[in-house]
Amino acid sequence: MPAAPDFSIATAWWLAWTTLILVMTLVLSLLLLRWQRWRNEPQQATFHARWSTLLMRCALGDDLNGQLPTLKHKEIWPFTKLWLHCQLSLKGPSQARLAALGHTLGCPRVAMRKLNSAHTAERLMAILALGFLQNQQAQLALLEQLHQGSSQTALHASRALLEIDAHTHAPVVVQALLARDDLDFALASVLLSPFQGPLGKTMMTLMPQPHAQATFVPDLPATNLPWLRLARALALQIPGELLAAFFLSSDDIETLIAAMRLAQGERGTKDLQVHAQHPDWRVRAQVANALGRIGGPNDIDLLVRMATDAQWWVRYRATHALLNIPGLSPTQAQTLIERTADRYAADMLQSAMSQHEIAA
Repeated sequence: MPAAPDFSIATAWWLAWTTLILVMTLVLSLLLLRWQRWRNEPQQATFHARWSTLLMRCALGDDLNGQLPTLKHKEIWPFTKLWLHCQLSLKGPSQARLAALGHTLGCPRVAMRKLNSAHTAERLMAILALGFLQNQQAQLALLEQLHQGSSQTALHASRALLEIDAHTHAPVVVQALLARDDLDFALASVLLSPFQGPLGKTMMTLMPQPHAQATFVPDLPATNLPWLRLARALALQIPGELLAAFFLSSDDIETLIAAMRLAQGERGTKDLQVHAQHPDWRVRAQVANALGRIGGPNDIDLLVRMATDAQWWVRYRATHALLNIPGLSPTQAQTLIERTADRYAADMLQSAMSQHEIAA
């Protein structure tokens, strides 16, 4: 009786050959991509050199009539990215001249098309490009991105809308950003800082009060925390008498800390001192941190006491704050700390002095 065929050996050979073919295909694909990149590098370098020079001449006000090379269809998007980089680096009349050049060379059309790109980076660049192009027809699409996109998308759409018309769009942008619970405040500070004026004016009209429900504008959160964090991201100067209510009546630790980060001037230091003995160490640490930013000679004794706090972070912030007080030398700070006879405070000050020396 003939032996049955061994299918396990046949399957193993089939898997081995399939794996080998897939690996060889992957290696060949990588080699092909590397060869294409090597072949295109000189062309890309020439393209960037030529158009970078023309963009800078345009920004400086040179007349480029009859001097612009013809852009191929596949070159419009690479040009748009280079053009956007220049826009982000300049201010004033140069931006208007570059916007006119972008319209002449077809940037609005390709930017609108890239709004639907599967690549996030391309979509974000397209959003910014439409803003710098002052593209009025793109406003509805940008408003949709502002309200329905991710945090990154909303912030880029905010910048684009403000570039088109800051006065008209500032209230819409502020309300949309305050309504989000996932806002990247670090990115907001970078993208929106050029429009601190109109945004700050709108923010002040929407300033909430502690424990008050945010009924002044639909869809805004009842908590004050988003407002305070956005105000800090925009580096707004909030009058001390307006911030005082947060220091005195806020029971929420995060809200209190956010308000402390906005404290300015002599009024701010007085409001901070009230919380130097707060039961939550996070608040005490923020008091020390803020005093290092705005404190003066009158705060030295308080910071010395805080340097002996039981919590490590409070001692860390207090000793660093002491070294930032105007007119107080490291030697004087060391003498004051030694009088406390607290070895933990002394060790922390030595560490702070070492870090300051390295930073200097």
